Amino acid sequence: MPSNFDNGAFGTYHLADNPRVYQPVRQNNFRFIIDLGDLLRVGENPDDSRSYITNSQDVIDFSVVSFDPPHFSQEEIPIKRGNSTVYYAGVPSFETKDLVINDFVGADGKSVLLAWQALSYNVFDDTIPSSDIYKKNATVYEFLPDNTLVRYWDLIGCWVKSIREDGWNNENGGKKTVTATIRYDRAIPHLPDEERTVVNNN
Repeated sequence: MPSNFDNGAFGTYHLADNPRVYQPVRQNNFRFIIDLGDLLRVGENPDDSRSYITNSQDVIDFSVVSFDPPHFSQEEIPIKRGNSTVYYAGVPSFETKDLVINDFVGADGKSVLLAWQALSYNVFDDTIPSSDIYKKNATVYEFLPDNTLVRYWDLIGCWVKSIREDGWNNENGGKKTVTATIRYDRAIPHLPDEERTVVNNN
């Protein structure tokens, strides 16, 4: 074995000796924050103030089950010469992401997602409004278990591409979830900074 190898590198000694450096990020310490404003429930009377959802951000925030971190992929541009090929970076594209929420009756996150989706297509008059109506910006925060912010992403131009939900089953007493496939234009990653106001975790 070469003399410059550290025997401790084959085990966990180095990790244990540097706990602040090798602190694992957990899957369950994140938040999805989006301000949708007042949303008209699908099929309700727009002239009745009781038809509007006024706390959509809180409902989504506390109903979220899962959301995958946003990333992009790039097309490749191949150039062939002789018997070999070189590749160059092409146009980037961001993948859609599934926002999964618990189907709570009182909070009614399902109605929030349906109302957001209704902003991009009106099933009653078969119209699609201007994108400034249905495109919203969201922020995804990633934390450590002690609520220390690790990083965050600004998701630009989000809208609901589709919605699906768990079906009914007389032989399954598990909880129901609702999934909204979110299309967005781009995601801008950030590391924590003093100028950013992070939403209170209490």
